[in-house]
Amino acid sequence: MSRVFPVMSVLAIAMPAILAAPARASQPNGPFENIKAAPLAATWQYSRDGGKTFVNKPLPAPPGGSRTSNFPYAWKATFEVPDPAKIAGLWVRLVEKHSHPDTPRASICNGGIEAASGGYWKDLGFCPCLLDAVIVLNGKEQKIANGPVLYFWVPLEGELRQGTNTLEMHGNVYTYWGGGEFAGREAPAEAIDARILAAEAQPAKIYNGPILGDFGDGYFTLACRTQLPADLIVEATPTEPPGPPITVTSRKKIWHRVKVEIPKGTRKLSYQLTARVGPHETRRGPWAVAFPGRELHFVAFGNVCGHSSSIDLWQTNAKVVSDAQPNLILNTGNPMEHGSWEWCWDEFYIEPAGDLFARVPTLITPCDRDFSGVFNELHYTPAADGYAHNWSKVIGPARFIGLDGNETWAVGNANYQWLENELKNAKDKFVVVLDGYPGYSSGANSKRRNRSLDQTRDVVLPLLGKYKASLVLCSWDADYERCEPTPNKGVTQIITGCIGKASMHRWSGVIATNPFGPGPDAAPRSSFGKGVYKGREWCGWCSLRHFLDFDVQDDAMTMKLHGIGAFSTLAEDHKTFKAR
Repeated sequence: MSRVFPVMSVLAIAMPAILAAPARASQPNGPFENIKAAPLAATWQYSRDGGKTFVNKPLPAPPGGSRTSNFPYAWKATFEVPDPAKIAGLWVRLVEKHSHPDTPRASICNGGIEAASGGYWKDLGFCPCLLDAVIVLNGKEQKIANGPVLYFWVPLEGELRQGTNTLEMHGNVYTYWGGGEFAGREAPAEAIDARILAAEAQPAKIYNGPILGDFGDGYFTLACRTQLPADLIVEATPTEPPGPPITVTSRKKIWHRVKVEIPKGTRKLSYQLTARVGPHETRRGPWAVAFPGRELHFVAFGNVCGHSSSIDLWQTNAKVVSDAQPNLILNTGNPMEHGSWEWCWDEFYIEPAGDLFARVPTLITPCDRDFSGVFNELHYTPAADGYAHNWSKVIGPARFIGLDGNETWAVGNANYQWLENELKNAKDKFVVVLDGYPGYSSGANSKRRNRSLDQTRDVVLPLLGKYKASLVLCSWDADYERCEPTPNKGVTQIITGCIGKASMHRWSGVIATNPFGPGPDAAPRSSFGKGVYKGREWCGWCSLRHFLDFDVQDDAMTMKLHGIGAFSTLAEDHKTFKAR
C-alpha cells in the first residue's frame, strides 16, 4: 500500500521539489516548472498478470537487457475528492525505488517499443517504461494522443467525481538495462510504484504551438497544447477585407485542434488565443496572417531535427526563413530528432522558431521519425479527418499532394489508386508532391536501401512521370540534391533535408542509388556542385544548410536555393517550372 499527502493538502501545498525545478518540462519531478501541484493521496494495488489478480505490494522491476522483455503489469488506485471543482488537472506517472545515485526516469507510452523510442530503442535505457499503456479514469479511457507519445507525467482530461474516484493503468513494462554506453551508469529499479499529481486552478501556459495547418476559402485551422485541461478561445478578426470578430472555443482539453470558419474571400486576418482555467486566463498573440492564393510564395525545408544541441542553430535558421516572408511552408519531415518525447517539442522546435508557425500555415509530410502522437496532434492536415498524411490540396494555380512514405505503396493498392486518381484528375498548372523519402539520392542515409526509398523510386516516381507532375520534394538525407530522372522514371526530385540538423554526414558515394547523380568520379568529394551526368542536369551539396524559395505565377513557378549562414555563398541553384 502506498500513501502520500492527504487530498486536502493539494489545494494549499505545492511540493518544493516541483516549485524548485529548472525551467524545463523535461524534469521527472513534475510536469511543469511553473505549475503549482502536489501528490494526491491514493491507495494503490498492483498486478503482475495484466490485471487478473491484484496485491498490495509494489511491483518488482522486470529484468532488462532485451528488446522483448515485456511484462504485463497493472496498477489500480482509489482516492477521495471532496470538491472536484478545486482540482484543475491530474497527472499520473511511474516511480521507481532505486539504489543507484543516477536514478533513471520512468515513463509511460501508448505505443510499443519501437513507437516509444522512435527506433532508437536504447533511448529507453532511462526507463522502466510502461508500453501500450491504457489509462482509465472513473471507467472512461483517457486519450493520451493520436499516436504514440512518451511521457514522464501523463496528463488526464477526464471528469472527477465528488467522493471516491478510481484510476486503472495497465500495459507491458519494458526495461533496458543493457551494457555498453549504459554500463555502470544505470541499474535496474528495485520496485515500480505509481503516483498521481493534482493541480489547483491557476494560469495554464499555451505551448506546443500554435501551429497553423490546413486552410481554405472560408476557414483556417490551428493546433497547440495547454498545460492543464483548459478552454482555448480563438478570436479571429478579418482585416482584408475587414469583418467582425469570430470566436471559437475548444473546451477543457489538453490537445487543442481548432477549425475556425471565416467569411469567404478573407485574405488577411489577425487572431489571438486565450486559455481559461476557472477564473484564470492566459493570452497569446495577436498574430497577423496573410493567406496564399493566386499570389503564392512558399518555402520548403526538412530535417530540422530539433535537439538540445541545435536550439540556437534552428533559431537562427528559422529567422532567415521568416525574413523571406513566405505565405506557406512545406515541411518535408523530421521536425524532431526524438519525436516521441512530448516534453521537448516546444523547447527544441516550436519556441526557437519564434512566431513563424503561428503566422504561416504549414503543410507537412512525415519521414522516418514522424510516427509520434505529438506530430499528429500539432499538424492539422488537409485530409478529411485532419490527421491523415495522404492528402491533396489546391492553392491558386498549384496542387499540393502529401504522401506518407511510411505506408505501403504498391502498384494497384489503395494508396496507388488514390494517388493515380488525384493525378489523373488534376487540371492544375503545377503539381507539387511531398514525400519524405527520395527515390534517388547520393546521401549517406540512402546508402542502405529500405522499403520506403524503394517504393518511391519504383512506384511513386514513375506514376508522377506518367501524369507530368511538376516536382517532388523529399527529406531523409541531410543534403541539398536536385536530379532530373528520365520521364519514364519520374519527375524533378529535390531533396531539401538540411536546415537545422546539428550532426552532418558526407556523401555515401554509392552512386548506384542515383543513376541521375554526379557520377562515380565525384563520389569521394564531400561537396559537389552543378553538372551534367548521362545527359541529365544534376545539382547537389552535401550537408548544405538551406531552404528553398518558390514563387508561383499563372504561367511559371520559379525555385531558388537559399544557403544559410556560412553556406549562403557556397551554393547556387535555381529552376523554372513551366505550367503543365
